[in-house]
Amino acid sequence: MKIKFLSIIASFFLASFVITSCLDNDKNNIEYSSDATIHAFELDTIGRGITYKFTIDQMKGEIYNEDSIPVHADTIVDRILIKKMATASGIITMKDKSGQDSIINLSDSFDLRKPVVFTVYAPDMQNKKTYKVDVRRHKHDPDSLLWTYIGKIQDEITGAQKTVRFKNGYYLYSVVNNTLKVYQSNDLKQWDGGKATTGITDGLPTSIIAFDKEKLLLASFANKVYESADGISWKESDKIKGNISTLVSLWEGLEGDRKLTYIKEENEEKYICEVAESFSEESEKKIKLPANFPTEDFSYTTIKKESNTYNIIVGKHFPSVAIDPETTTTIVWGYDGNIWTDLSPATNPVSYCPEFEHPVILHYNNQLYIWGDEFKSIYTSRNEGVSWSPANPKFAFPHQNKGEINTGKSLFEGRTNFSVIHDTEKDYIYVLFSTSNVAAAENNIDHRSQVWRGRLNSLWFLHSRR
Repeated sequence: MKIKFLSIIASFFLASFVITSCLDNDKNNIEYSSDATIHAFELDTIGRGITYKFTIDQMKGEIYNEDSIPVHADTIVDRILIKKMATASGIITMKDKSGQDSIINLSDSFDLRKPVVFTVYAPDMQNKKTYKVDVRRHKHDPDSLLWTYIGKIQDEITGAQKTVRFKNGYYLYSVVNNTLKVYQSNDLKQWDGGKATTGITDGLPTSIIAFDKEKLLLASFANKVYESADGISWKESDKIKGNISTLVSLWEGLEGDRKLTYIKEENEEKYICEVAESFSEESEKKIKLPANFPTEDFSYTTIKKESNTYNIIVGKHFPSVAIDPETTTTIVWGYDGNIWTDLSPATNPVSYCPEFEHPVILHYNNQLYIWGDEFKSIYTSRNEGVSWSPANPKFAFPHQNKGEINTGKSLFEGRTNFSVIHDTEKDYIYVLFSTSNVAAAENNIDHRSQVWRGRLNSLWFLHSRR
C-alpha cells in the first residue's frame, strides 16, 4: 500500500492558511469545516459480484456489514479495494508499520481480514474521529454440517437398537444379555442405566412408533403388536388384529387426524394396511403389497404442504431391486393418507438411489437425505424422492481431519447398530451408536457407545437470529 505522510499534507494546509490570512488582511477569514465523519462506505464486490451493504455507527465509531460474507472470502478481503469512503473533504489516515499516522490512498488495496482502524481529520485540522472497520465473515461454511459429540449411552449396548421420542423424552431399546432393555433420556446427552422391559419376550421389535402422547406401539418378530403407556411395561394390543410383521409409519393430517400403516400377512399374502386412530375394524383398509415395496427395516419422514401431509418411506427389499446385474437400488414410496405412490422407478439408471442397509431418510432443509450402515455416502433428492444424486460433499459426517476440506476417514465410517432422531424444531440430527467391535483401535477412532449431534451451519445462523 502506498502511504503519504500526514506531516507533509498538514504543512500544506498550514501554508495555505497563512497565505490566505495574509492576502485577506484578516478581514475575510475562511472557516474550515469541523466535520470529521465518514458518510458512506463501500467495498469492491465479493464472490460472485455481490456488493455488501455496510452500516456506519457514528456513536460507536464502527463500520460493519450486517450480512456476513462467506467463510472462504478471506482470500478476497486480504487484498480488496475500498470503492467509497466519503468525508467532508477531510483527511483519512491509518497507522503504518512504525505506528505513525499515514494518509491512505484509496487506489491501493487493503487487508481487511482483521478489523482496521481509520482516523478522519476534519478540514479545520482541529477535530478528528476514529472508526473501526470490521468486515464480518461467517466462521463456518453455511453449506456444511457442524457435528458435536454430546455424550454416551451405555457401553453394554452392543447390538441393534431402536430409539423413539415419547412424552418429552427419549427411549432407546436394545437386547442386552438376552433381555430387552430400555434406556431413557430427557436431552439425549445423559442416559439412565437401563431397565428390563416386561410383558414382551420376542427380542428387539421390528418397529416402534409413538402413536400419541399416551401410548407406544411396537411390532415384534412374532408378528404381534404390543402397546405401552410408560415404555417399560408392555401388553399385547387388541387394537390391531392379525399377523402384523412390522409397523410402517404414522401419518398425521393437517387437521390432526392420524392413520397407522403396517404390513399384515394373511393366507401367505402380504398387505399394506392403514387404520384410523379409532382402530375400528371398519376403518382398516388394505391393498396387496406392491412388488417393489420394502418389507422391513422401515424409515420414514414427513413433508408438510399447505394442502396435505406426505410420508416418504424407505426400507429393506427382499429380494433387492436391481437396475442391472451389478446395481441395486432403493425404491422410495410416498403416502398422502390415502394412496401409495412409487416415487423412484428402478428403471431410471441415471438418478436412482442406491441400496442401503438399514436406510435412514430425513426431510431436512427442504431436501430429502438418505444414508445407511457404514456411513460411506449420503444421497439427496430435491424433488421429493423422484430423482437422487450424491449430496454436496460439505453435507457430510464428521471427519478425523477438520478443516475447510474434509480429509481422512469419517468418524462414523464402518459403524452399524445406530439410530437417528431428527429434532425438527431446532433442526438437529442426532445419531446414537451402540458400542462397536469394528476395529476399535484403527486410526484411534472411538467405537464405544456415543451420541453425536449435527446441524447445517446455515440453519444455525437462522436459529441464532431468532
